[in-house]
Amino acid sequence: MMNQQGLEDIEMARQMTTNGCFSKAFDLYIMAFEKNVAIKSAYESEFRLVMTQLNEVLITANKMEDVFINYTRALMTFPNSIIILNDMGKFLFKCGFYEKAWEHFEEALNIDYTFVNAEKNFNSLKNLLVERWHFRMLNDKVRNEAYRAAIHETVIPRVDTILDLGTGTGLLTVYASECSPRIITACDGSKVMSDLATSITQENGCEHCIIVNKLSTEMQLQDAGGKRTLLLTEVFDAGLFGEHVLQSLIHAWENILTDKARVIPSKAEFFIIGAKCDFLHKRYQLCSSIKSTLNVQNMNVHVLTFDETYDCEDVHFYGDDIKYITEAKSLVCVDFNNCQELKNLIEMDHCEAEMVVQETGEINTVIGFFNLYLTDNVTITTDPRSDRRANAWQQAIFYDKIPIQVVENDIIPMYFSLNGGKLTMYKDDSIIRISPETIRFLNDIEYVNTIARCIGTTCIYLGQMAEMSQITVVDLCPFPVFGLYLLMRGAKSLTCCAKTDSDKEFFEIVFECNNIPLSNITILIGDEWSQEGFKDEKFHAIFCNIFEVCGEIDLRLKAMAEHLKQHHLIQEGLFLPASIKLMGQIVKSHWLDINNKLYDENVSNYKISKHLNPYQVTQNFCIDFGHLEYTPLSEVCVFGTSDSTEGVEVIDVPIIKDGLANAVLCWYSIELVQDLKEIATNRKNCFIDGIVFITDPKIRVYRGQSAPVLRSVDSDGAFKLTMHLEE
Repeated sequence: MMNQQGLEDIEMARQMTTNGCFSKAFDLYIMAFEKNVAIKSAYESEFRLVMTQLNEVLITANKMEDVFINYTRALMTFPNSIIILNDMGKFLFKCGFYEKAWEHFEEALNIDYTFVNAEKNFNSLKNLLVERWHFRMLNDKVRNEAYRAAIHETVIPRVDTILDLGTGTGLLTVYASECSPRIITACDGSKVMSDLATSITQENGCEHCIIVNKLSTEMQLQDAGGKRTLLLTEVFDAGLFGEHVLQSLIHAWENILTDKARVIPSKAEFFIIGAKCDFLHKRYQLCSSIKSTLNVQNMNVHVLTFDETYDCEDVHFYGDDIKYITEAKSLVCVDFNNCQELKNLIEMDHCEAEMVVQETGEINTVIGFFNLYLTDNVTITTDPRSDRRANAWQQAIFYDKIPIQVVENDIIPMYFSLNGGKLTMYKDDSIIRISPETIRFLNDIEYVNTIARCIGTTCIYLGQMAEMSQITVVDLCPFPVFGLYLLMRGAKSLTCCAKTDSDKEFFEIVFECNNIPLSNITILIGDEWSQEGFKDEKFHAIFCNIFEVCGEIDLRLKAMAEHLKQHHLIQEGLFLPASIKLMGQIVKSHWLDINNKLYDENVSNYKISKHLNPYQVTQNFCIDFGHLEYTPLSEVCVFGTSDSTEGVEVIDVPIIKDGLANAVLCWYSIELVQDLKEIATNRKNCFIDGIVFITDPKIRVYRGQSAPVLRSVDSDGAFKLTMHLEE
């Protein structure tokens, strides 16, 4: 029998909750638990629900301190509650208390390492604090040794005073310290990176070194500690100037450097090259075959830019999927030691290059790369065709180039601007823009064709329920291909969703081009619509998409799909997809490794990894399986379904090759309707990317044996896979 003490307080707390008096209810629960510890576990879940309701009210009223107090009191009562620890971590994360958030996520995982939500939040925090490119940059020996050689060639011992602009982890400062300068000032706008640089320079014996946590453009002379005679920087992106290096250098020349100071790199040059790459083209522009399907052949439909003028990709992986049609042409060359030249460049509203066609064919994308002339003797290139390139940087993709047919020796002019210090390619023509989700979905021709193939059987099935003119449809895919086909066959109505207002306008154009009255269509916009919007309506067919482009399952859309299936589908109605399987394979991949873990051997054996590697994550998204370098070590296995129940299960995976495993690749196999051939998402040009669960330390596996993989699923359906190292 449960001790009755405290139960009256619980009953009163429930009444208060019903009346919306969440604060009083919260206090009553705490009082009940203090009176009777034995009842805590039985009432924890309803207590957490009340606390959530109370905190939502307080957050709306901007009473953040009260929210913090509530979480603190809750954790005093339930110190080992992983859910409260995780919720408080999320709150602290949102409020910018990153160190405290780190502690709470870590503690939750120490109590239960299978808790998916806490691990995802912990990964998000680490990704925010230290961007993933730091790992690939520091693991790039080509870049590191080139900078080291240039620094040794340039620094005058016991004479030079140095500014390391955008120091990151402080590696260039460490290299400069080898040359015994008088003093080094290193700056970085990120507090985390500044703290890391401080620890790393101290660990590696760098003397006469000052770390300043400021953006370089906010630094004054006193912050730097006086005028500097040499500036070091690597503040470049794939498009060379996108990280505001021109503004930073102009500010440094005007405020911090001596008149005769030098800069490493001394010069830089940006090149462009016209290419044919259907893979890239399908990422950014609607391809001609789907435009024909939609009856919008004459429209130029490109991806929404979100104020970006180019994208970044690892083009060197593309191999036969890319063909370079023109020669590479220099677009911009700049001397970083000439302040007036920097000022002229940042105001340049027009630059052009005349591209010489080397091979008859089509140009449907423009690739950009750069050379850094660190000194007269040391050069770094990001040219994807070069075996000696530095892999620290990706290549720039100028994605608005409308495909053109060209003939060998043609001269193709290309026009750019550099207003504001960021390269922008002039647009060729009138362009309609839609979201990346919609572009990717429609350009997945194999998936669209799979949808088309199930329309006939769908109509036969639905025709047994009602006349086609009475059929009502919900299609929540990024573009309602399924719904469009049914409307064209006479369906009564369609409810669909558009990611953006631009998508909605595009949907309406397509419907009108196919003579479908807009009065038959309801378009939900953005992410704000909810289950309540469907009221008590019932539908004959419902097609839901539960995937994010990055490869993750969208938990909001998953919950929506489950709700619609249970409450809004006519009895015996059709729900798509019929099933979704979670697929996976154990692999080894050097590329995945160096993008998530630093090896000191790549940074001249300085002790840096122990400071950076705590920011490793256990999961990565946006994996392009078609171009990822990896070696399969296991068979492909089914790890579950999208409906897998909450809990933990061990799956034994057959190993087909000896090796050191460091990742589990993960994708989905979709069965749209029963007995139709499944379609997997690990295809090239799929509308979603893959995800990968990373194993560290690596685990040695042997052919003929099996390796246990732990599948963990939270109550909301969030999942993770962990290679299970048996004791």
